Amino acid sequence: MNFERQLAWPCRDCTVRGSSFCGTLIDGSSSCPQSGQNKISQVFLSACKDEVIQHNGHGGDAFSGPMVLCEGWAYRFYQFADGRRQILSVLIPGDLLSASALLDPHPDFSVQAATDVKICQLGRDGIKRKFTAEPSVCNAFGKFCAVEIGETTSTVIDLNERNNVKRVLGFIRRLIKRLSNRGVMIRRDIYQFPLSHTDIADATGLTRDDVGRAFRYLRDNRIVDMSDSVLTVLDPAKLENHATVPIRQ
Repeated sequence: MNFERQLAWPCRDCTVRGSSFCGTLIDGSSSCPQSGQNKISQVFLSACKDEVIQHNGHGGDAFSGPMVLCEGWAYRFYQFADGRRQILSVLIPGDLLSASALLDPHPDFSVQAATDVKICQLGRDGIKRKFTAEPSVCNAFGKFCAVEIGETTSTVIDLNERNNVKRVLGFIRRLIKRLSNRGVMIRRDIYQFPLSHTDIADATGLTRDDVGRAFRYLRDNRIVDMSDSVLTVLDPAKLENHATVPIRQ
């Protein structure tokens, strides 16, 4: 990864600041949070598409604090000894690369950039001081952890779905719900979707051919279409009715 040279504080114009953990830390300030008694250090980094941002079990000094995805997409994954890959979750702007990084800098998974990305590394000590001084920040962090656990639970349930179409739909539906909540969309029901069929297969426990057949079914039945890294929800009601796991509002 590369360090970003900043001419201005980039958080000022962040489009997902209001729905990210960063926004909770900054608390509506228009000035850099590196000032004041409970200052939080920030290091801005960039990585290219397909670059592994964080390796399983190797935190190192460069990853000494939680990181937030500012721009682009990434995913958490586990690499098996035989080369197979399981994508554990997709990361979108505003997501913590790992909520547990606040306590454990050596996660059991790796993180890879799905697109070119920009990342903000937050100082662990400053966040801990914020927890003590401002209980609301601690509560907000707990909510982010709960969301992460909920995503994992829904993923496990969907992985036991025998119907391949429903398995793919469950993955899509959870992801576009998060994109909608963050305002990360081209317009209503149309989303940038820079994931390949191979990525989706690795996230759903299917083969690339299975995913291709699932998308043909979804397109032919006017539910969802994906072309040129853009996903269009053709019929939101059908999308909801075909899914397996109810989504919390």
